[in-house]
Amino acid sequence: MVSASVSGVGQTGPTHEKGSTMSTPSITTPRPTSPPTFGATVYRFQGELGPLNPVGLFDDGIRFVNQFEGRVVDGPFAGGRISGPDFFVLRHDGVGEIHAPELIEFEQHRVALDVRGYVVPPDGMNLPPLAALLEPGFEFPDVPFRVTGSAFASTTSTEFTHLNGVTIVIEGQVNMGTGALDVTARIVDRPESSAG
Repeated sequence: MVSASVSGVGQTGPTHEKGSTMSTPSITTPRPTSPPTFGATVYRFQGELGPLNPVGLFDDGIRFVNQFEGRVVDGPFAGGRISGPDFFVLRHDGVGEIHAPELIEFEQHRVALDVRGYVVPPDGMNLPPLAALLEPGFEFPDVPFRVTGSAFASTTSTEFTHLNGVTIVIEGQVNMGTGALDVTARIVDRPESSAG
């Protein structure tokens, strides 16, 4: 006979004297430990976009739910892993809208990034009507598309809390035919004005 148990049932929990109050631990996001450096590289990663996984054709374009993964090759997370889903909308004008929640894993550090941006086809390229992209056998051309966007980072790792709250710019390229990714992220912060 298999029995199920529910934690806490029939157990005596902690008691408190009348009038006493329980303290609730507070959870806060660590504040930056040092000012961000204007133009500093957050990462450059090279990786691969997984197989394109279309949901369907909607009024605003084809919606995809894809996955990507890569290795950080430059910046403070060099040698780390970056991965996440890619919620992608390919619009009727050929421009793609990116929403990619990224996760960087480097040694004991974890940094989450909320990336929003665009994938822009090469000048002069005209994609066929979107319905044709959903036909069996369609393949994107083996050419790079420009990636541009911005991101916000969040981490509890004290070594990298200076990334919390800064704006990060994303530039790079993705080959929609092969899935190859090469993307660089840098901090954008208003330079300190000179005295006077």
